[in-house]
Amino acid sequence: MHIKIILFSIFSFLTFSLGAQKNMEQIFRKYKNDEGVVNMNFTGEVLKMINKADSKIKSSVDVVDILVFNDNDDISSSDKVKISDMLQKEKFDLLVDVKNKTQKVKLYAVESGAFLNKVYAHVNSSEMNAYFILTGKIIFEELAKLGLDFQSGDALKILEGSKKK
Repeated sequence: MHIKIILFSIFSFLTFSLGAQKNMEQIFRKYKNDEGVVNMNFTGEVLKMINKADSKIKSSVDVVDILVFNDNDDISSSDKVKISDMLQKEKFDLLVDVKNKTQKVKLYAVESGAFLNKVYAHVNSSEMNAYFILTGKIIFEELAKLGLDFQSGDALKILEGSKKK
């Protein structure tokens, strides 16, 4: 009897987690083909290169998804509310909230021991609104080494590098 309850609980939790992640992806998918929106998705071979670029890095990244809106464009207010609700339901913690003259950065993550399993970040500047979603086994201190320094506001370096190519 107890095993059935435990299995049902685990199944329900997994179904809820996958549903919430799927919902966030669905929200972003609506905007990926809009004019003025840049979508970057790093998986497979690109991530293998990032993961192996520095042998001292202990993090491993499975997926990086970046959505960038130019100028003052952004996702709708109702979708922002949905994302906020999903972050709460999935128990994301706010790790970074940086504001300076040129931009605002908010970084949320779900932690599992020494690693961050999921990272969600929103970078807002006068030039763009950028959303980052990372999954894997990520050490917070290594985000800058991976080209995503949210604390100093240099998270946009990865975007600047991709524009030059």
